[in-house]
Amino acid sequence: MLTPNRLKADIKKSLMKKKASKKITALGITGGIGSGKTDVCRIFESMGASVYQADLVARELIDSRSDIKRKIKGVFGEGVFLSNGKLDRKKTAELIFSNRKLQLKLNGIVHPPVIQYLKSEIRRAKASGKYPVIAIEAALIYEARTERMFDYVLVVKASKKERIRRVMLRDKSGRSAITRRISAQLPASKKVNRADFVIDNSGTRKTLEDKCRFLYRLFMNV
Repeated sequence: MLTPNRLKADIKKSLMKKKASKKITALGITGGIGSGKTDVCRIFESMGASVYQADLVARELIDSRSDIKRKIKGVFGEGVFLSNGKLDRKKTAELIFSNRKLQLKLNGIVHPPVIQYLKSEIRRAKASGKYPVIAIEAALIYEARTERMFDYVLVVKASKKERIRRVMLRDKSGRSAITRRISAQLPASKKVNRADFVIDNSGTRKTLEDKCRFLYRLFMNV
């Protein structure tokens, strides 16, 4: 005999099973400097996505882990750290964007722990079932060969002229410094050719929001 309590339990079990079986999308978001990756992430976050920024994860790990600091000092010396023990990011950026070998060495030190952390967070967020989309902003997804971490990769693009203009306004940097940083990254066209989805962020904020909203609804129904 099916009692009311048994019926409630069966319904609850069925709903939990349905919830657990729902697809949760791990989305990698990449693109060149100034393309608008962070803006896309903020829009997705406002719609309910769980968002992580690889740059912020790297910063926290460098500042908190002595083993990473030791390795960086072994390559760059003590001078790249401030008196408070934190990495002097401006000085480090000047060094690596003018020296490809130093850039590769730094990436070799920082990328493995960052990737390990993000993989763990993706597993944890998927297991929680709280978020339909887990978005990871990372400029070097293809360079670090981490695209397999994600269900899909979204590339945000904009013209080089527009990207330089945005970064000049944002960072108060000179054109030549920004151009060096752009040259140090994989060309935008190659990222676009490898992407699962592409957002052209050359228009207005409203246009960007509309494009993000469309994609988010798509991921919700995967």
